[in-house]
Formats: sequence, C-alpha cells, structure tokens
Amino acid sequence: MVNNMRNFIRDIKDDDYIEVLYDVKSKDAKEITWRTHKLITLRLAQAYKRIDSQKYSRIIDCAGYMEFRRYDDNTLRLHTANFCQTRLCPTCNWRRARKVYANVSTIIDSLENNYKFVFLTLTCRNVTGEILSKTMNTLYHAYKTLCTRITYKAAVRGWCKVFEITYNWNTQEYHPHFHCILAVDNDYFTSDLYIRHQKFCELWKSCLNVDYIPIVDVRVFTESEKGKGKEVAEVAKYTLKSSNIMANLTAIKPYTQDIQSEVKRITDNITDEIVITLDSALANRRLIGYGGVFRKKHKELNLNDDDNLIRAGDDDTAQVLDYQIERYGWHPGYRQYLRLDSSS
Repeated sequence: MVNNMRNFIRDIKDDDYIEVLYDVKSKDAKEITWRTHKLITLRLAQAYKRIDSQKYSRIIDCAGYMEFRRYDDNTLRLHTANFCQTRLCPTCNWRRARKVYANVSTIIDSLENNYKFVFLTLTCRNVTGEILSKTMNTLYHAYKTLCTRITYKAAVRGWCKVFEITYNWNTQEYHPHFHCILAVDNDYFTSDLYIRHQKFCELWKSCLNVDYIPIVDVRVFTESEKGKGKEVAEVAKYTLKSSNIMANLTAIKPYTQDIQSEVKRITDNITDEIVITLDSALANRRLIGYGGVFRKKHKELNLNDDDNLIRAGDDDTAQVLDYQIERYGWHPGYRQYLRLDSSS
C-alpha cells in the first residue's frame, strides 16, 4: 500500500488527469470531508513534531492511504485505511464520533418504545493544565458516586456518558465535563421520581464535594428526528474538538507578515502546551461508558466501541451489491486525496 502511494506521489505530472476523492452520503447528499480532517490532522502532527514526540510519524501518516468499495449504486464505502489511533488525532476522533453516534442511536431506537430520555450535562469549574488530570479523577469518582445515590438510582434505568474537554483560549483553562443520556420510565415526568434541575445541581455538588453550585444542564430528549440527532451528536462529540487544540489563524490574515508570524509563534507554543497536557491526561482513560438498560442493550445488540475505525457508522444497505475497489492517497503537493490508479 505504502509503496503504491509513494510511487504515485513521485510519478504524477502536472498534465496528468487527476481524480479527487469525493465521498457523498447517498441519503442526504452530504459530502464526507476527508480532506478537511486530514489538513487539521497535519497541523496537530506539527505540534507533536515540535515537542519531539514519537507519535509525530504515526499522525503525519494517518489516513494517508485509503481503499474504498464503489458499489453498483455509486455508493462509496471505506474498506481499508491506515488510521494512527492516537487519542488527539482529529481524523481518528471524527471516525470515533461517527461510531459512537451510530451505536448510541441504535440503542435509543431499540429502547424508545419502553423509555423516555433525558439529556444531562455535568460540569465543574474550569481548571489549569496542572490539575486537569486530578480533576478528571474527581469527576469520574463523582459520577460513580452519583450512580449510588438513592434518588438517582430510583429514577434512572440506564445511561450513556461520554467525557469531553474544551479549552478556553481566552483564560487558557480547561473545561472537563460529562455529556449523558439517561433512560427513564415513560411516566417519569409525572411521577414522584422526577428529579428537578435544582435537585440535580445539589446531587452533583454533593458528589463532587465542592463549595460551589456546579452548572448542570438537564433537558428533555427532543422527540423530533432532528432534535434527537442533535442530542446524540452532542454525546458523540467524543473527548474534544480540534478547534479547541489549535487556534483559528484565518483571523490574522489581514495583518502584516511580521504580526502574523508572531501570532503563529505564540499560538503554536500554546498548542504545544495543550497537546502535552491532554496527551498525558487522557492516557489510558475510558471515555465512554454505559450502565443499566443502555449497557444491557449494548451487549444484546453486539455493538462495540473499539478502535476499529473502518466501519464507523456506515450504512450497510449497499453491502449486498457488487463493487469495485478504488484507491486514494494523500498528495502533500496538491493537499488533496487523489485516486492512485486514475492518472493517464
């Protein structure tokens, strides 16, 4: 695979016919933006290079070569790819998020006749990088404690939680928190088991063992498909957004070159600090968890949340059709995915 890609990059000429990867979901005609994620991943790779991390070589090559199945209905499905599997990689996180979204949606679809759902966000105050890992330990312990509280246990039949961290570039602080979907009985909102927002705040404050009222967001899970998709997507964001790690440098384009260079130097230094902090804090952490009926259904449906990112929430409807293999490689000069066997 790698040799094919290297030969392609070496031999391609400006007058060759070039076919760019164009992957579109058939059901909504929405393009899957492989190139965008690759470009962000390359920026992250440079941060790992600056901090002299061995992960640089893995990340720089992530999704550098991909094979797709082109089915008779013109549907494109990923068949093979060299994902780096590192925690902070934007491309791998995007694929993980698709997988989590698909799994959680499948579970909810199978439970929704018997349960209603509550969308819950549990937070704490922003923290510095020095105490991020310790704060994460506190949050994990607090949620475990919450699950043992009588009020919570009586009302909640199952849950899915995903851990997320956002970074505030203004204050240079981290905001670790949980996004959760809770399964409750159909009569929950009219029963004595209903937990009001204020009670949720008190419970979470007690579990965190803090001297302030933490922000807790509780919402009824929207019935509409659009609303349900939005809330599942919120849970499926998976750990962090690439925009939280690397600053958006487009805002400095109107300025002179020397100002742009200085801003980039400063933001690169901050990015490097963020990468070092998050790479350490997230190591060996379990970032998604299920309990109660969510866990039972997850097992019953034989779902998995492992790092096999090839089939990450893709539709299976085309799998019965005949297909041909198409191969694409990342070309650093064109900064595009180009088809390996399409040059003339």
